[in-house]
Amino acid sequence: METSKNFEVREDLRQSEEYGKYIERIGWKAIKIQDPGEANASRSRFRFQIFIRKLGPVSIAKIQRVDLPLPWEKLDQVLKKYRIFMCKLEPNKDKGLPIQELRSKGFKQDSWPMLGTKTIRLSISPNIDSIISGFKKDARYCVRNAQNSVINIQLNDFEGFYEMWRKANKIKGLWTPPKKDFYSLIESWREKCFCVLINNLAGCVILVHKKTAFYYYSGSLPDGKRANLPYLVIWEAIKEAKKRRALVWDFEGIYDPRWPNNSWKGFSHFKKSFGGEEVEYCGSFTRWRLPF
Repeated sequence: METSKNFEVREDLRQSEEYGKYIERIGWKAIKIQDPGEANASRSRFRFQIFIRKLGPVSIAKIQRVDLPLPWEKLDQVLKKYRIFMCKLEPNKDKGLPIQELRSKGFKQDSWPMLGTKTIRLSISPNIDSIISGFKKDARYCVRNAQNSVINIQLNDFEGFYEMWRKANKIKGLWTPPKKDFYSLIESWREKCFCVLINNLAGCVILVHKKTAFYYYSGSLPDGKRANLPYLVIWEAIKEAKKRRALVWDFEGIYDPRWPNNSWKGFSHFKKSFGGEEVEYCGSFTRWRLPF
């Protein structure tokens, strides 16, 4: 029997060492904050990361998927030191959020979250048969149907994935990160990331952190969609994630009517076809301050 604990994420990928390395390689600065009074801070695991981007004489900052409360005094010191005029905070959990405390620290809820405010998680700790039986009927059919047309399933063909993804995004009018930024991600995560590519028509990139597989990048060309390959991509990636001892699968965002983005409805329907549990975040908060 599945319980909410089967879907818990121990720590979001944005608070990992690997993500800190990645974001520094694409032009941000990652500041690691220890808890107040932490003995031998140089050796201790950091409490959370602040990502800072310099804009001339001032900077902006973002703090993503952290547990509250934060060590506010240390945070204030960092904001002052780096002349932060805007700090974006996207807390980790929705339950018991100390809204009044956030307001007292100058953070006000805004309407422009940078991360998905709602996601779907699957428990992938059961056996393979149990996992696929949790998919909705249409998803199970599409997996079987796609298996009939498969020619080539490739693991870790990152170059092939990027070229397919770039073409797919161009068709849909979506932005694709520069190739150097894409490889900065792959090189920062090293063996903790993998990619599945099928027939050079559909694929995904997965980041694995603390037993959770995050569905980070994905794409498919029209011929791949017609052959239901995106469904098989998910299935093959879940099996690979299990081999890497992941226990939870996180789809990294679905449509949320609280902060509606109609362009998310299509892929949200696709993600919901795999079952799982919906998880809501509390959105984002911004603190504006004079940097001098």
